[in-house]
Amino acid sequence: MMLLRTLVLERNGQDSPVNGALLCGFAIGQIASNFLVYSLDEEVEPGSSRVYIATLKKKAERFFLGGIESQEDLQAAMQVFKQILVLAAGSGTKAGGSTETQLAYHFLDLKGCKLPPARPEDHHSLIIKKALVMKVITLGISAPTLPAIESATLIVPSIRFSSQMISAPRASSRAEPDRLPLQEATAEAPPNVLVETPAVVVQDVPVAPSEPDIATQPTLAPPADDSALFQMDSTLTNLARVAQELTQQKRAVLEQESALEQWKVRLRQEQAQVDDAAQALEQRTLELHEQTRVLSQKTDALSVIKTQLLDLRQNLQGMLHELDQALER
Repeated sequence: MMLLRTLVLERNGQDSPVNGALLCGFAIGQIASNFLVYSLDEEVEPGSSRVYIATLKKKAERFFLGGIESQEDLQAAMQVFKQILVLAAGSGTKAGGSTETQLAYHFLDLKGCKLPPARPEDHHSLIIKKALVMKVITLGISAPTLPAIESATLIVPSIRFSSQMISAPRASSRAEPDRLPLQEATAEAPPNVLVETPAVVVQDVPVAPSEPDIATQPTLAPPADDSALFQMDSTLTNLARVAQELTQQKRAVLEQESALEQWKVRLRQEQAQVDDAAQALEQRTLELHEQTRVLSQKTDALSVIKTQLLDLRQNLQGMLHELDQALER
């Protein structure tokens, strides 16, 4: 059973908050910053999904979500997220054979942390392959985690008024979302807006195993309206489908590994038989050499005996000749 984390998000033009699926959280020690990546299950084109990346600041056990403040932080966050995508995809190498320097990072331990609601419009968006969404979630859950980096500066939360008369839409001023893995982002990141609102606990939503005969029954906090409920159902359905595809791929890999192991066992058995045959042949060769040596010794002995018999025969013939002469006298 895998737990799917969600966080509460407020969107322009919607009175009720929506829930976003948390892909992963990571910290970059080089810039002393934490980041969160989440998804609202927005399919911008077939096979691609929009995800958002935001800063996560921690001060005295309180957490604040906001936009990425500087271009340098945005580039570092994008580079680390590309490293995570490469690792999640299982390639083990840098995308496209890039030789850029790898940044050190660690995944965040977000269990039990409380996050205030945030707005996707404040965060940087990018586009990734939809098949990578569940792989990143799985990697973030299974990888070792460390606590978030404590902010060294004083955090003063901003106050956001909800009056529609003075609120301006931010979506029109945002740059086009990035696509990963590609070049580093060049658009300026939106300013960081920190919200002083009651903390909301990040929920752990159980996602059922990905077998096709098991229905997914998520236990989520009830949405405020039917559209939010439909959106979360669609999100969980898509994630469950991705999990099912990953399970099928894993099963196929396990079957291939099992077949490969069987071939290895057979190869070891055949190798053992070859070794036994070689050892028996070597033993037989030694025996033949020994028999040849013994036969050679016997041949030499027979030659000696034959020589002795010839000498004896000649002696007997001489003695008989002398005997015949003596009898004739």
